[in-house]
Amino acid sequence: MPSVYVKTLGCKVNSFDGHALENQFRARGYELLATAEGADVTVVNTCSVTANAEKEARYLARRLKRENPNAVLVFTGCYAQTDSARLAEMDEIDFVVPNEAKERLVGIVDAGLATTPGARSKLPDGVKAVRDNRQPHFKSSVTLFDRADSAQTRAFLKVQDGCNGFCTYCLIPYARGASRSVEPALALAEAQRLVALGTKELVFTGIHIGDYGRDLPGGTEDSHPIVDLLREVLQIRGLGRIRISSLEPSELSPGLLDLLVEHRDRVADHLHFPLQSGSDRILKLMRRGYDVARYSEAVLSVRRAFPDASIGADVIPGFPGETDADFEATVALVRRLELSYLHVFPYSARPNTAALRMPGHLPAEVVKARAKILRTLSTELAESFARRFIGRALPTIWEGDVDASGRRRGLTGNYLTLAAAGADQPAAGAWTQASVKGFIEPGVLLARPLSSY
Repeated sequence: MPSVYVKTLGCKVNSFDGHALENQFRARGYELLATAEGADVTVVNTCSVTANAEKEARYLARRLKRENPNAVLVFTGCYAQTDSARLAEMDEIDFVVPNEAKERLVGIVDAGLATTPGARSKLPDGVKAVRDNRQPHFKSSVTLFDRADSAQTRAFLKVQDGCNGFCTYCLIPYARGASRSVEPALALAEAQRLVALGTKELVFTGIHIGDYGRDLPGGTEDSHPIVDLLREVLQIRGLGRIRISSLEPSELSPGLLDLLVEHRDRVADHLHFPLQSGSDRILKLMRRGYDVARYSEAVLSVRRAFPDASIGADVIPGFPGETDADFEATVALVRRLELSYLHVFPYSARPNTAALRMPGHLPAEVVKARAKILRTLSTELAESFARRFIGRALPTIWEGDVDASGRRRGLTGNYLTLAAAGADQPAAGAWTQASVKGFIEPGVLLARPLSSY
């Protein structure tokens, strides 16, 4: 039995893809390893959101090959899509499998293991090497190939992939292709299967979840098929709750918000809205498709419906031409909206994007300093949000594993991590009310489980 280790870098969608690859390897008879040590095959599922992410991937290739020179090293994911030529030039890497061919990865590895190294082709048949994302806006299928066959407390359900937005700083349309959706019947059947296995929380994920279904027959730019899909899923018996991983501000339609409110007892009160900048001028340069007023209304509409909601945001400090006033506007908006946390992505020049050709690129030290300010602000926001709930009881789904201190961790609907120990420790998969007692460490709160649902 050959063994495999899968290392995933980047976003939640990449995490789903990495988990799906593990399940494909398992189904093909591979032994899954928790580390690269001793693995026959190592797969790195890469990210290309920033130049640093790509640099990290190249460093990882060299380290993995040095530590385990006999392993077959496979690179896949977004970096393998946007610059497969550069990765194919690296001696350490045996196979480069772009996103457009990711569903064939296990078969490619199987065939490669049976081929002498000198006769191997680094790229799959039919895939040309791409340099600097000069790639057509491809449209491969989106398949629910995460075939876990054991109970899991939380499961990700990828219902959409790709993007049609072409923001001026972003490689995602090149890395993941056109926006495309899983057929509703397939998505619903997968949700039913996961709940039947004992899954308590389904996390809907995708690049643009609110864009779900518009590419399917009958879908239009003005339609909202995601509302219909979620309504069907919420009828599944035994489902604890659903969580939506991320939404564009413009994707929070009145119909979607009404549905979430209607089923508030089975919906996680947690949403993530990419912000990027609090300056209308910068948002226009980024080609984001909303202004500060529209973004603010999305946040406030959620907060009116769900007063305890956790609302997070992505921010990009240091975009070309960003002045001190533009940056200060971002900080002020984040504070004014009392966001719960930030994901900070310092601007990174990406090949062939419109932003690369814009004037006013900032010195690296300025971008770094602004990113540090926002990360400090995120820590402050997260602590302030968490402290609001000390002394209160929150619905919590408890994870299967325990941490290094023997405490079982759980996740609340509003995205707080709780920990219980000793006699208070609940069973894996339990869904209870939990009384929040205080801080254990940053990001983790001590809690005592109460009554079960």
